[in-house]
Amino acid sequence: MNKLILALSLLISPPLFAQEAMSILWSNLAPGSADLPPASNINLALDGKIVIIPGFIVPLDGQGKAQTKNFLLTPQQGACFHKPPSPPNQLIHVTFDQAVDVPGPEQPIYIAGKLTIKSAQAGFAKTGYHIQGIEAIAYPVQVSSTDTHTAHNH
Repeated sequence: MNKLILALSLLISPPLFAQEAMSILWSNLAPGSADLPPASNINLALDGKIVIIPGFIVPLDGQGKAQTKNFLLTPQQGACFHKPPSPPNQLIHVTFDQAVDVPGPEQPIYIAGKLTIKSAQAGFAKTGYHIQGIEAIAYPVQVSSTDTHTAHNH
């Protein structure tokens, strides 16, 4: 809990003063029953809100780069091009005006920005949401690639 409080306190930055960021989890993006089609199981109340959500980056503008402006944010560690993608209501297409650092594939990150409901084809997957990024915040604990138990506690 202290780690979450620390990470959320990092959000006190000038770009976010205009509207306080709402901390959300992936379950907030698909609020209905699990047997609903992903295209209709979206959270209309979040459209246009400034949010912060933890996740894992899958760059869309080139693998192996140290920075990116265009990526998918996923709830699962290890999402990549050779695995079936998550459903659209569990994938967020994120764009930034300025490139942000790409953490390792096992390292989560917090993304803060304006969330919109937007169905689109982004790279190899269909997404149901878009975030215009305001800030990328390093996860407060570095996760080693051999520590898979900790890597899934986000």
